Amino acid sequence: MKISKSIILLLTGIAVGAVAGLMMAPDEGAKTRKKLLKKAKKYKKAVTEKASEYKEKASDLKDNIESAANDLKKRFS
Repeated sequence: MKISKSIILLLTGIAVGAVAGLMMAPDEGAKTRKKLLKKAKKYKKAVTEKASEYKEKASDLKDNIESAANDLKKRFS
């Protein structure tokens, strides 16, 4: 029970901080939204590229493991 209250307090603090930050932003709303959208697109692209890279590495690893397993099967058959 104590952990869930802490999480609620943390999320509330984050929300209050975000709202306060937006309220004190030096730019008007439209400019701020454009900046946020631009950053979000940049981060989305970076995450997509990393995900693709990790997917390729996982596929290579899978192929290597399958190859090693087949070699072991041949050796002990």
